[in-house]
Amino acid sequence: MVPFYSWKYTHSQHHKNTNNMTRDEVFVPRTKSFRGLQDKPSTPSWITETLFEEAPAYHLFKVVLQSLFGWPSYLIRNASGPKYARGASHFSPNSVLFKPETFWNIVISDIGLLITGSVLAYYSFMYSAATVICYYGIPYLVVNFFLVTITFLQHTDAIVPHYSDDSWNFIRGALCTVDRDYGWILNVCLHHINDTHVAHHVFSQMPHYHAQEATEHLKKKLGKYYYYDDTNFLYALYHNYRHCQFVEDSGDVLFFRNTSVPVVSVTDTKKD
Repeated sequence: MVPFYSWKYTHSQHHKNTNNMTRDEVFVPRTKSFRGLQDKPSTPSWITETLFEEAPAYHLFKVVLQSLFGWPSYLIRNASGPKYARGASHFSPNSVLFKPETFWNIVISDIGLLITGSVLAYYSFMYSAATVICYYGIPYLVVNFFLVTITFLQHTDAIVPHYSDDSWNFIRGALCTVDRDYGWILNVCLHHINDTHVAHHVFSQMPHYHAQEATEHLKKKLGKYYYYDDTNFLYALYHNYRHCQFVEDSGDVLFFRNTSVPVVSVTDTKKD
């Protein structure tokens, strides 16, 4: 259940404006003031020996919510979208997300979803809602999980900066994404979208079956500027959600921060 043209247009804008704080279309970091955390600490996300006010279970619960329902939330109200389009819907042809000339394509996408929804309702009536949930609903949530998890981890990390309009350019944005290893079985099942994402952003119109080959060449060319992480993706999902909470309200190059308090070791205390 994806509005084809609607997502086509916003995803295209994401590729054209990756990691631009003003114009990117998805997983745009919230600022400290937007989250109402002005009086809280502002600890860089790469500092991991810290104490959080919230219990680990709280962040785990939020991760589960994002992973299962983040995708429809993004489509319906543009959750994680840019400031100028917060609350905008991918289903409205008059949405600020789209240009006037795309109006009827958005309508066509909505009609396609209505037809699909009608078919699902028919099968629910004929074979029971439980059957449709089993064969469609649960797989749909699995797709949601991987779609949101993959894109979140590709664009959310302590080493990944976001840029103001003045400091951003296409190459800077395209290279600020992380390739990740999900294990060979998932890498194959996911068509390597998780470990060839840098190439996907640098050459977004390249056929996906050349992505692995292109990635090998990019690694050699980029050297230390190629971002890769082989941390277990489930651990990385929890860790990055917890540590990458916001960015500062101003600055040309912005890195993720959080409200945790760095731990002071006994050795450091003795030195003081």
